[in-house]
Amino acid sequence: MSLTGQFSVQSKQALRGLEAWSNWVNRQGGIWVADRGRKIPVRVCHYDDRSIPASTRDITRQLLLEDKVDLLFGPYASSLALASAEVVSSAGRLLWNQGGAVDTIHQRGYRWIISILSSASTYLQGLPHLVKESDRSASRLALVYASSGGFSRTVAEGMEREAIDLGFETVLKQEFPVTMSNFSMLIDSVDKIRPDLFLGVGRIHNDLILARQMSQRNLNIGALAFVGTPIREFRSTLGQNREGILGPSQWEFLDSSVLPEYGPTPREVVNLLGSEADQLDYPEVQSFAAGLIAQRSIEESGSLSPESLWEAAAGLDFRTFYGRFKINPKTGQQIGHKPVIVQWQRGEKTVVWPVEIRQSRLLFPWSDYRINAE
Repeated sequence: MSLTGQFSVQSKQALRGLEAWSNWVNRQGGIWVADRGRKIPVRVCHYDDRSIPASTRDITRQLLLEDKVDLLFGPYASSLALASAEVVSSAGRLLWNQGGAVDTIHQRGYRWIISILSSASTYLQGLPHLVKESDRSASRLALVYASSGGFSRTVAEGMEREAIDLGFETVLKQEFPVTMSNFSMLIDSVDKIRPDLFLGVGRIHNDLILARQMSQRNLNIGALAFVGTPIREFRSTLGQNREGILGPSQWEFLDSSVLPEYGPTPREVVNLLGSEADQLDYPEVQSFAAGLIAQRSIEESGSLSPESLWEAAAGLDFRTFYGRFKINPKTGQQIGHKPVIVQWQRGEKTVVWPVEIRQSRLLFPWSDYRINAE
């Protein structure tokens, strides 16, 4: 886990979720392991990788070879998850990937990588459909994304492919360095083309800066989206200027729509994390879910061996509080869990996609709604 460095905020949240799961398990006496004939308690062992891939590789080796952990949970952030997966695969072990969503982690031939998250390419595939539902004439798409790492590009191009299939035309597609702090020239370009759908995606600090600078301009945009939209830091940074902004979320508190087949309910998880539902960010709940999925796999296999755990996980299809879990049995890529799309409306975060579970309809266009909110 990155206790320091650029990924520290979300990594600490993920660690909190994993420790909450282990505490929940231990209050029940541990996890039943059939070939040991007893319940075994869980102890979380972790080190600070400082948000550096080389350090992640070293720590992964230490956990596997020196600490001899039974379950290895990956770090937060795709670049670090890729570094850990490289080591795990060469060692013939298994990685419970709770924090890396980039698709390439399952395209490089790594063995036994089990992803909990929806893949980055699927994050915003529903957004072009949502915009078309509001305005069938919408057709202009603008994409800006960070140039380093594969996550940002994967999210943007995943949505772009879906949008093009629906008749959108990409009128702006531009990369920016993660060190950029003044987006005025880029925003000027967006202002000139007046897109019906705009997506910005980079590191979280990029999303916060770009969203704040765009929200302070009187721009004519149909739908404005950022990947960092759902988190608490976005709310506190943007303030009232967050109104109408969209983004993907791996999990939102929808107690009545998700009835788990295994593990605690959404409300119970919120209580176990000692927080209010609207104060939780996705890393806390997705790492808790990763623990539950590993636990179910152990109970199914009756063993802690990587081969048995992989076979068990590859055959599972069930629901936790986090949603559906089902992986591609050949690659380990998550295919059951689907992200939702949220929008800030009247100061609150609300689910607007998919249709069957949405809490509110899309407020569109963003430019009109933002002006009215002011």
